[in-house]
Amino acid sequence: MRCPLFILLFALASLGLVAQDQQHADAHGVTPAQEQPRVPRGGGHLLGETAEQFFSEDVAGEMQRACERQDWKIVRQLAENGSKAKPKDVCASQKLAKRQATSGARLEYGGPGDAETMRTDTFTFDGGHLVKMQMLYTVPVAPVEGYHPKSFDELFAGLQEAYGQPSNRYSEPVFNVYGVKSEAHRALWMAEHDVITLIEQPGYQTGQNGGTELIAETIAEYNHATTTPKAANPLQ
Repeated sequence: MRCPLFILLFALASLGLVAQDQQHADAHGVTPAQEQPRVPRGGGHLLGETAEQFFSEDVAGEMQRACERQDWKIVRQLAENGSKAKPKDVCASQKLAKRQATSGARLEYGGPGDAETMRTDTFTFDGGHLVKMQMLYTVPVAPVEGYHPKSFDELFAGLQEAYGQPSNRYSEPVFNVYGVKSEAHRALWMAEHDVITLIEQPGYQTGQNGGTELIAETIAEYNHATTTPKAANPLQ
């Protein structure tokens, strides 16, 4: 039996969470796969959770409450992403995002990510629910003091430990704007209700920042993306 999707995602985010889960399982004489679904803690969110829940918890919830109190100091701290936007403008944007997401409209929302691992997050809502989570781990050309980015191999190892062998794994050639060729690795884990895709974006061989994108989405969102025709490239 495979672990629920959200257990995997937060196991990757925190090895401490995995250890706690295992201790809890041992104490109750059951395996993690036999446990009831656990509610994620910290900055994580559940795939499929309602937009109302998303914007009432963690950083998004803190932002909404700080805006309601007009606590501009907290708003600035929570919006610490290099933006020069005024706190009132930030709050207006956050309020609009919540209204759109909870109304059922399709919306992409940028999360806080994680500075230490150089991760940026994008959440997609549709029909009032969270249907897709995209986590991009940037790997710079040269090491940066104080930062610990995650490589494709590290993320793959964590996914494989939680899910077993991927449903599909392959590599394909990619070219940068200068025509330099690299091999990009791909892996996909498909379950009944969700799909996880790991996509390598090589950069180290081309003198550019590389990275790895981890995408978790509902099966309906995955099927929609794979069947939607791509826009024609005017340069081809």
